[in-house]
Amino acid sequence: MLSQELAERDLVSLYLDLAPNEEVDLEVAAKAAIEWAKGLKAAARALDDTKDYRVSLVAAQPGSKRWLAKIEESKINQAAISAKQKWENVPLIIRMGLTAVLVLPVTAKETYEAYFESDGFSQTEIAQLEEVVGKSSGDAETRKHKKEMFRQAQRDRSIVGLGSGVPDRENWRPNLIIPRNRFAEGDGLFELQEEEPEEKPVYQTLDVILVSPNLDNPRLTWVFRQEGIPGTIKAAMADEGFLEALEKSQVREEFHSPIHMKIKLKIEQFLKDGEWLVKRGGTSVIEVISPAVG
Repeated sequence: MLSQELAERDLVSLYLDLAPNEEVDLEVAAKAAIEWAKGLKAAARALDDTKDYRVSLVAAQPGSKRWLAKIEESKINQAAISAKQKWENVPLIIRMGLTAVLVLPVTAKETYEAYFESDGFSQTEIAQLEEVVGKSSGDAETRKHKKEMFRQAQRDRSIVGLGSGVPDRENWRPNLIIPRNRFAEGDGLFELQEEEPEEKPVYQTLDVILVSPNLDNPRLTWVFRQEGIPGTIKAAMADEGFLEALEKSQVREEFHSPIHMKIKLKIEQFLKDGEWLVKRGGTSVIEVISPAVG
C-alpha cells in the first residue's frame, strides 16, 4: 500500500517523464498541468456533481518532472460554510481513480489490475477503482481536457512520457506512463495535429481578361484582370502545353488584349506573424483552360 506519510498528505501528481539530462519547457509543462487539473475537476464532478472541487498546486519538482497538487471537495449548497471551514480531503481510492482517468488508454479490468495491484490494492478495492474510472472516463468534459493535456505535452520533445497518480515516496514514478509515441490517435488519446507548414501553395481557377501578354518571352509575367474587380493579376506562364502550342501554332496574333480566358493559378504563400502572404513572384498560371490552342 502507499506510504502512510505521503498518503496522509492527500497529494496527487502529474508526472512528466523527461529525456536524460533534459528540462521541460515551463510554458508547455504549465499548460499541460492546467489541463490535467481541469480534467481532475471534471472527472470528480462526473463522479459526484453535488460537490464543488478545487485543485491546488503544492509543489513542482525542479525541471518540472513532478507537479504535486491537492484535490479537495465541498458541498455546493454549503459554499458559505466552506468558505470559513477547511475543504475536505478526497478519499484515497477516489484520488487514485481520478488520476488514472487522465492517463489510462483503455478501461479493461486487466488494465486496472496492472495499474493498481503493485500498490497492494485488494480485488474489492480494484473493483471500487473500476467504478470510479468507469463513471468519470465517459464524461465529455474530462475527455476534452485529457486530450488537450496530451496535445500540450507533445509540443516539447523533452517530454518522452506522461503519467498521473498518487505519490507514495520522494522518488515516486507512476506504474503506468504513456510513452510519447502513444500520445496520438491510434491509442485513443487524441488526434495528432501536424504543425502548420511555413509555406504552402494555394490553387484557384478564375475567369479573367487578358490585359498584357508577354509574347516576346511568354514564360515571364502575363497580366490579367477579373471583370468587375479592381486591380490586376500578374502571373508567370507555367503551362508547358500552352507554351508549346503557342510557339508551334503561330497564333500569337490571336492573343491581344482584351481576350477572355479561363486559367488555373498556383499561388505560393508564406506565414508571417500569423498571416498568410503571397511570395514575390509566387503566382503562376499552371493551366490555360480556355481558349484552347494548337
